[in-house]
Amino acid sequence: MATAYLLSAAPDGPERHPKALLDLEQMRASARADRFHRHRAIEDPEAADLILFVETAGAAGHYFHRVRGHPVYRGFRSKCYLFAATDKVVPFLPGVYASIERRWYWPAWTRSGHYLGVRETGGLRYDPRRPPSRLFSFVGAANAHPVRRRIMQLRHPDAVLIDSHAESLAIERGERAPVPPEDLHGRYVRSIEDCAFVLCPRGGGTSTFRLFETMMLGRVPVIVSDQWVPPEGPDWESFSLRVEEGAVDTIPALLEARAADARAMGEAARAAWLDWFSADASFHRTVEWCLDLARWAPARTGPRRFAPFLQMLRPYHAARSVAKRLGHGRERASTPGRR
Repeated sequence: MATAYLLSAAPDGPERHPKALLDLEQMRASARADRFHRHRAIEDPEAADLILFVETAGAAGHYFHRVRGHPVYRGFRSKCYLFAATDKVVPFLPGVYASIERRWYWPAWTRSGHYLGVRETGGLRYDPRRPPSRLFSFVGAANAHPVRRRIMQLRHPDAVLIDSHAESLAIERGERAPVPPEDLHGRYVRSIEDCAFVLCPRGGGTSTFRLFETMMLGRVPVIVSDQWVPPEGPDWESFSLRVEEGAVDTIPALLEARAADARAMGEAARAAWLDWFSADASFHRTVEWCLDLARWAPARTGPRRFAPFLQMLRPYHAARSVAKRLGHGRERASTPGRR
């Protein structure tokens, strides 16, 4: 059994975004609902076996500098880990990242994770009595990544393909949208429920809420993200399909060929979500991943501890770091893009 102290480095006071503690609250709720009863959350960082900073995207500052400057981190650095669902990350801290890129996935530093915000609420609920009536779908913002634009060019009589970017932009501008704002989420949910397969392309990050929502609703995710790293544990090949970003045009024929497998795969996807990513499993699985990282601690010592800084040489991170130092780029908490 291990004990974990859960916290966030998001600032106190009026500058804190209203959603800054969203993931922390969900992780604490998962600890209370934990069905494994092997690990538990405590309120004493000194007594805890591990300390887990649970950070909503943007709330802990660019590259989590607020975590690295936090007094708890400075006092107990050797047992601190990070859970973060930020789209683009530099893993300065060992931890669980929902959208870590394969090229920067190091066994001594990182484990791939999921989104705590994927929960059965409101209209987003699994209904085993509702069989799919279409072959595949994608409803989302096509401008988030070039692979999404290629998906929108697919043609199949049994597919649902809708680019929601223009509608979302109209709503943000206060203009009249083709679909009322209150109907957008319902349409999105129906696009999953009505289809045997759901295309889950990458967006700003390598992962997407859509992947885990598809599993939760008992449909087969078709993952189109070359840099995505699957979380360790689930048998991904039993309930999902991977398509290379350069092979998007093969999707209709592939799904037609696998249509007979969709029901069994969808049921397996639902079972995997319940076992690994549901509200009563997330805390346990995250602690297990962090304990595994703790066993790799010797590989994070000496010169190897500077390995994450190599990412700062990449153009995106270098430019972002310079902008931060010049005072540009407002930090904000946000939910990683589902759409």
